[in-house]
Amino acid sequence: MLNKTTSNPWSSDSLFAKSLTYLEQMEASIADDWQYGLWSSLSLELLARAALSSISPVLLADSKNWRNVTFALGNAPTAKKFNPISISTKEVLARLTELLPEFTEEMAGFCSKHTDDRNAELHSGEVVFGQNGTSRWLPRFYQSCDVLLKSMGKTLDDFVSDANNAESLIKSLGDDAAKSVKQDISAHSKVWSNKSESDKSDAVLQATTWATRQSGHRVDCPSCSTIALLHGAPVGAVATEINEEDDEVIQRQSMLPSSFECIACGLKISGYSKLSACGLGDTFSAKTIYTPAEYFELYTEDELQEARDEVEASYTYEPDFNEY
Repeated sequence: MLNKTTSNPWSSDSLFAKSLTYLEQMEASIADDWQYGLWSSLSLELLARAALSSISPVLLADSKNWRNVTFALGNAPTAKKFNPISISTKEVLARLTELLPEFTEEMAGFCSKHTDDRNAELHSGEVVFGQNGTSRWLPRFYQSCDVLLKSMGKTLDDFVSDANNAESLIKSLGDDAAKSVKQDISAHSKVWSNKSESDKSDAVLQATTWATRQSGHRVDCPSCSTIALLHGAPVGAVATEINEEDDEVIQRQSMLPSSFECIACGLKISGYSKLSACGLGDTFSAKTIYTPAEYFELYTEDELQEARDEVEASYTYEPDFNEY
């Protein structure tokens, strides 16, 4: 009689638990940092394996050695120096595409590309995730996760900390209204091109003065290429860093774009789906710097205000939405 192992690392529950652990690491990172994308790729691969194992863990076994099958069933190895081998990630995705009709070729293609990016990040000198904006992959990441989770009888609420945010990103992929934003951009661009050089120069100067780093995330307008502002809503965990050298406490949080405004040409865009459709959907960071006294509340608000009044002419810390 075969002996059962105390825990099966190829079981759907084990793989899902580890995928969830990596997802939590992803959410603990700032969205425009390379760690965010890296953890997402690790979590996605394990979630795909968990989905395939939920059909049967045997589907993960490399068929070149029959002992892999018995191991997948939860049995202890019956041969010395046996190292169980599972199938490649690409094979996992191929089997899921055939076994789960909802898991489309497009989703499998995205998962494969995301895995390839992970391999390039880990096994070469190439910097992949630090250069790829989140709008290029995050909606499809959540879309793939949603389908894989449903195949296991789970939902996004069982996986991510903000399911509403994830669902809004998924919705942006099929939002037909987003296509209209390109018409708005084209119309404003035409009006801009008909302005005189003098009027353009004045508008650019006004926009440059208006679009400060403390007011929003500065980006180039897709209509007139002038500096404009992107606003967003906070998502994910707050990262706190103590800079002992400069005696500062720095906090950073990911911001999901929600609206855009350019006062040079007058273009305004609202809604993530439209922003994503025109290349303005990348998550950005909001950074705030505190003195230790402010952060740890060592003084009362009246005392802090009195101190601020005394150094009114000196530099004061303000939010910065333009970290790179």
